Amino acid sequence: MNILVPIISLGKSGGIKVLSKLSNTWDMQQHHVTIVVTDHTYTPYYDITCRLVFLDDQGDEVQRNSSLKYSMFKQLQHLYKYIKKNDHLYDVIIANYNLTTYPIFFASKHRNIYYIQAYEPEFYVEYKNQFIKKYLSMFLAWFSYFLPFRRVVNSNMYLSYKNIRAKEVIFPGIDLNVFYARQRPYKAPDETFVIGCIGRHEEWKGSKDVALAMQLLKQRGYNNIELKVAFNPVDYDGQIVVKPDGEHNLADYYRSLDVLVTPGHIQLDAIHYPVIEAMATKTPLITTGYYPSSPNNCYLVPVRSPEHIADTVISIMNDYQQAINKAEIAYQHIHSFSWDHLSQQFIDIIQDVQVSRD
Repeated sequence: MNILVPIISLGKSGGIKVLSKLSNTWDMQQHHVTIVVTDHTYTPYYDITCRLVFLDDQGDEVQRNSSLKYSMFKQLQHLYKYIKKNDHLYDVIIANYNLTTYPIFFASKHRNIYYIQAYEPEFYVEYKNQFIKKYLSMFLAWFSYFLPFRRVVNSNMYLSYKNIRAKEVIFPGIDLNVFYARQRPYKAPDETFVIGCIGRHEEWKGSKDVALAMQLLKQRGYNNIELKVAFNPVDYDGQIVVKPDGEHNLADYYRSLDVLVTPGHIQLDAIHYPVIEAMATKTPLITTGYYPSSPNNCYLVPVRSPEHIADTVISIMNDYQQAINKAEIAYQHIHSFSWDHLSQQFIDIIQDVQVSRD
């Protein structure tokens, strides 16, 4: 199979991780995969072993040049030109981001796949002082789900969510050789207790809720609690900020925690990488949801509720064995997320698209 995966930029997002891992796995399985990138300014964060192509303003292949900066509209033009010239070389093109669906739709003569990893219109709500950008972005994302692609989603909640309609689910995967578990010993209530969260600027990610919960705990006299934030700092004095670049360092970060808090606000039945990565390392979880979390395998709290996060931390500190037991149950859900298994499921869908074309 000759597979094209268009990407705007090679950043650190979970969506780019999924596309990189799937592409590398397909390439090792003797499929011919090309990742084409329009934004030169980002250094690839995830290892990419398949063919990687950057584009110039004519839609031709060039070496990456970080000094080349194009607007989003120009980048989509470049992608359109590339597909128009090279569509005949590929058996399928896999869209992932809503804006890439448009150059694929207009330039390709074939039916292709739209791998939907989130309901993107809800991500643009935070453009509070950019009225035109906000509603144009929301409209383009919303309308992309009506384009005639074979829609594949990354969790069951998106099979019929808002205006998304799909029939197939391919979960995001995880490397269980990297995100492996460590045994967690009994922890006394008076020992230093390490809380972790992934620091994010977007309000809906919930990092602010963790900071507020830490302030409440401090006010209540719990001075043996340490907050260890990954990537971006939150609004809390005394936090430890770490930059666990690369999957091995990120896995070590999870294993260094006594509990991870992932208090997102939206699309709570979706799959969230910190949740499944923490489960793979047997790190106890406090979360507002996200598959496959449940009351049996983690601690569930309401959205935007620092008080409940603080109360749950105290409960865990007083009975850490229960947290370990929940993490053990969570670990049993993780083996269905292996890359080899998921990549073959996706290839089966691609082959079915080929049959339907013929």
